[in-house]
Amino acid sequence: MNQRATEYDLNDEQFEQLKTMYINTIVESMSVAELEQYVLHDMEDFCDTLTENELINEVKYTLDDEMLDEFVKQIKGE
Repeated sequence: MNQRATEYDLNDEQFEQLKTMYINTIVESMSVAELEQYVLHDMEDFCDTLTENELINEVKYTLDDEMLDEFVKQIKGE
């Protein structure tokens, strides 16, 4: 069964369902270690797109100001 994608003629809702089923199947087949590695790489890729200011804001938003301060202290050896 080697059809071209256009031959399946999925509507938008069906396409979203296909994505969801694909994602769930891939995630369910991964071990915890594989999931951790995947998230690590995904986060690295995401952070590589950020400027210094954007990363600082992301840390503040996702964690908090205190954690950002702690990270900076560790980086600066304080």
